[in-house]
Amino acid sequence: MLTRQKVLSKPCWQEVAAHPVLQSMPLEDLVALDSLVAFMQAHHCPTLDTGDARAWARLNGQPEGIERALRAVEALEGPDASELVALRAAQATLAEKKKFKGIPKGATRSYQRVKSVPEKDLPESWRVRLEEIDARRFDGSIALADSLFDRMKRKLCEYIRFVRDEGLAKELTLEGLQPFFQYETTRISNRGVPPRPSTVVNTFNDLRKYMQLSGDYSSELVLEMTRLLEKLRDNAEGVTARKYAALARIDPKSILPKAQSILDNAGHLLNAAKRHIQRNRALATALPPMTPLRREWHGLAFGRDIVWLEDRYRFRDYKLRKTRHRRGRETYPGSVHPSVQHFVDAVLLQDEDPKYLAAFRERAEEEEWPLFAHPDGEPVSVNYVSQVWASILGTGAHIARSLIYDILFAISEDAARGGMILNDHQSRQAADRYIGVQARMAAYEAAARERDEIFEMYENDPTAGGFGSGTDH
Repeated sequence: MLTRQKVLSKPCWQEVAAHPVLQSMPLEDLVALDSLVAFMQAHHCPTLDTGDARAWARLNGQPEGIERALRAVEALEGPDASELVALRAAQATLAEKKKFKGIPKGATRSYQRVKSVPEKDLPESWRVRLEEIDARRFDGSIALADSLFDRMKRKLCEYIRFVRDEGLAKELTLEGLQPFFQYETTRISNRGVPPRPSTVVNTFNDLRKYMQLSGDYSSELVLEMTRLLEKLRDNAEGVTARKYAALARIDPKSILPKAQSILDNAGHLLNAAKRHIQRNRALATALPPMTPLRREWHGLAFGRDIVWLEDRYRFRDYKLRKTRHRRGRETYPGSVHPSVQHFVDAVLLQDEDPKYLAAFRERAEEEEWPLFAHPDGEPVSVNYVSQVWASILGTGAHIARSLIYDILFAISEDAARGGMILNDHQSRQAADRYIGVQARMAAYEAAARERDEIFEMYENDPTAGGFGSGTDH
């Protein structure tokens, strides 16, 4: 812990250490002043301008630090000190971002539980089984990610709410599952539309997963659920077709230029909070095709997940959350592509001079700053990146995984295997689900052209042997 003696014994203070103002100044104000002086020396600032003051404040405990530095400078140099102008301007800019009203902080709608029960209202035998399943997840005997385990519990709560309201037995039986299926496929959501086929598939897949893991249900009932899931997946093919149609509308070569345009335009906005938001949007647009992480971009943090190493932002010991519990799952070997790094730099720096970039990288890693945060420092929502993509490109960012496969699959089979690594897929079956129809068609057309060239070669050169030459092989 810093004491007055330790601060004033530093070389920069020794000539004025006996000054009565420094001797009587509150210790927290003196520490803030010392931090500001050390910052100016480290970054070769002969005078303090607004940008320097703002960078120091962001790196050293705003807004308390800047308020203490104001008091210290005024006490030592008087109310006309030039440093006060820079500090107050920086304070005003940071306060503007903190108070920005563009993002609602309170409840935007009232919530009433209408389609599920609290977990505590599940049958006691189910709660016991869920605790056992959770213990098996913990010891590694089964692989089930936190998000999938939580979703399975939510689906059980929805089922129990339904059978309770219908006066049916609180158990997974055909008598309960059949009307629940009718309800799930015909209900209307709060958005005024029926649930997507994939939502219904997930619901019944989770119920079947519980049946299998609990061991309390007959193989005949589990088989019935499997047959039902096969029908549901067939019905979901229309959704898959719409996904490929959305994919076909995206020109991969247009994504980075769109992101760059957003970033360039951000600098012309007068409001600091709006500039911050546009830099977030630029990064959210540019990042997914280069780093396809399902929907985990919003949760990335410097230091914990991303580090600056060997002139590149690299992932460190990162495993995708959805599959990290699977045995043999390796850490994601990806990094932020150099063509996208300046978007990350812009989010870190905001309005500050690039000479402070190394300092911001270091502090972001030390304090594990989130990659995406609102102007007031609050984290963005889970769907933030996909929402940005939908507003700019017409579809969510999840399609970036298909985009990777489409580009690489059309090049070659080996390139498609590289796409599996980029997308963190270990099985070719998983990869096949993401490869778009147009990529398959492009690969087919390339193979057909090669076949036609072979036929033409033999037709034009009978001496070559082979097809139509009369030569046996």
